[in-house]
Amino acid sequence: GDVDLVLVPEVPIVLDGPNGILPFLRRRVKEQKYAVVVVAEGAGEELLGVSEELDAGGNRARPKIGQFIVDQIKDYFKTFDEVA
Repeated sequence: GDVDLVLVPEVPIVLDGPNGILPFLRRRVKEQKYAVVVVAEGAGEELLGVSEELDAGGNRARPKIGQFIVDQIKDYFKTFDEVA
C-alpha cells in the first residue's frame, strides 16, 4: 500500500485547521478506512521542543513524537465520536 502522510523534521507539523494533519487523516480514513503515517526521527520538535536528556551515545534524545501524534489523532477522532 501507499503512505498517506510523512512527517519529517524539515517541515513543521500543523495539527488542525485547513492544512492540518488531523482533518486530513480523518478524511483519508473516511475514504479508505485506514491511513498509513510515517514519522521521521526528529519530526515535531517545534511542537514538543528539544529534549535535555542524552541517549547512550551522548546525543540529545529525540522527543516522543510518535506517541504524541497517536494521542492527538485519537483525541481528534473522539471529538467526532469516532475511533481512530
